Order: sequence, then C-alpha cells, then structure tokens
Amino acid sequence: MKLTPLLVLVLFASTGTSDYALLEGRLRFSAPGRWREVRRVDGDTVGFLAFVVPRPRNDSLAPAGNVMIDVALSHRRVDLQTYSDAKLGQEAAGPGTPTIVDDTTWSDDRSRTVLSRGSLRGTPYVLWDKFAVRDSIYLNVRTAIPVSYGSDSVWEARYEADVATLLRSLCVGQSLFFAPLQ
Repeated sequence: MKLTPLLVLVLFASTGTSDYALLEGRLRFSAPGRWREVRRVDGDTVGFLAFVVPRPRNDSLAPAGNVMIDVALSHRRVDLQTYSDAKLGQEAAGPGTPTIVDDTTWSDDRSRTVLSRGSLRGTPYVLWDKFAVRDSIYLNVRTAIPVSYGSDSVWEARYEADVATLLRSLCVGQSLFFAPLQ
C-alpha cells in the first residue's frame, strides 16, 4: 500500500513539465520534465536553451536527440523569410550537411517549418525547425532526432506530443506566441 503513492509521485514527476524563461523573462514556456537541460545562455537580447530528450527504451548507447530553443530580441525590421533563411544558412554551414526535404510557411500562425535530413558521425538525423517573429522576438525551435527513433512509434508519439505542448506554451508577456488552433 505504501508503494502506490510513491509510484504515483514518481510517474507524475517524470511526465510533468518545467517552466522556463529566456530574454530575461520576456519569453516563457514549459518543457517536459523528462527532457534534460544541457546548455543555457540567457541575456537581455539573446537566449538559447538546449535539451537532450530521453532515448527510446532508455537505450544509453543510442545517439542523443536534441531540442534547442534559440531566441533574439531585435527592433530591426527583419521579416520571417530573411530571419529563417539566415538561420538555415548557419545550419547548412555546420556539421552534418543537412538537406531540406520540406519547407512550408504557415500564414495562419505566421511561421515557417523546415524539415531537413543530415548525418553526424555516421548517424542519420532528421532536423525540424520552427521559425516565427513576434513583438521583436525572433524564435527558432530546432529538433535534431536520429532517424532510427522513428521506428519506435510509442517514443515518436510521445516526443511529437511533447514538442506540440512546448510550442503551445510559448508566451510573450501574457500573449501566446502561437495562436491556439481553432
């Protein structure tokens, strides 16, 4: 009987969320508690937060998957296309030689989503970038997930739900960064 409340507490803690803020609190969001924060840079005009996501079946030998949130505050007039093209150019110049597979601009939430494939140290990865510009805040949410993770449908469904929850939680002040889906 005493194990049941402990088990419930452990399960709740492992599926809960943690609250984060970047740009000195201008941008707030929640991320799954099971994601492990590995890097944070937070200033008044730039912010970066990187997470390692749990591996399928807790396989400690599997390559790491990452979710990165990169934000900047700028009052220059830069549009979504120019901003996202510059970020994609940085990605292309880095390791893994990514190749764009799909590139879609969403007028309903004024964002751009780019799906790419690349390889790092012999491991094929899928890269997913979500770009948006709101209230002088430039946002890039990037995920880098090994292609092999897609063979675990339970892991993939949980991961996709986690990323969707993170996107829905992004706030600038009291306003959601992305409008709720109707």
